[in-house]
Amino acid sequence: MLGYFETGHEREEHLINVIVIYQVLAALFILALILSTGYYLGYRRNVRTYQKMSASDREEMLTIERALKGFWDHEKDKLIKEREELERRVQFLEDRLDQYRRKAAGIGMMGLRKSKLSDMLITLLLENETLEEKLFLQNLKLKEERDQFLENDLRNISYKRILLSELLNQSGVRREMERVLKEKSNLKRLDVKGRRLEPTTFLAHDKEEEALD
Repeated sequence: MLGYFETGHEREEHLINVIVIYQVLAALFILALILSTGYYLGYRRNVRTYQKMSASDREEMLTIERALKGFWDHEKDKLIKEREELERRVQFLEDRLDQYRRKAAGIGMMGLRKSKLSDMLITLLLENETLEEKLFLQNLKLKEERDQFLENDLRNISYKRILLSELLNQSGVRREMERVLKEKSNLKRLDVKGRRLEPTTFLAHDKEEEALD
């Protein structure tokens, strides 16, 4: 009979151990479920945040590209207009040179070369032709310098565009830019509010002075 009680006691202990094991397993399962749910929710949140940031970055890049393209087109149109103006001046100078040459040839054919007036006129025409040639060369030099300057400027713009794209891809730089822009916007709003309050302050001060008088 004593053995029966010992066997019952062992069974009770075994049952308790089984229950404890089941409770531990259930707790571990619940803990794993909580961790999995938290990981999944965090992952979904990070994915949405990344997608939102990626869309914002793409919008910023498109804005910068549109601004650079507008600047490029403006400089290109400006260069084309300057080139057309230089070509027009060159054509005008060539026409003037042909005109002076015809005048000089006409004076020589009229037999007036021996007179002092004709010699003076021919000298002036030649000097004028020389000056116009110098002016043409100077304009050509300025055009080359302008073309070289624009080429260097466009090269610098392309380099800055690449550098800016690389900087915007860095999250730390992007956050710093957003912070600076936000602070600048706050300062502008405070400045506008201060300007709106200044006339009211001065008016109240004047009324106080009038009341004291």
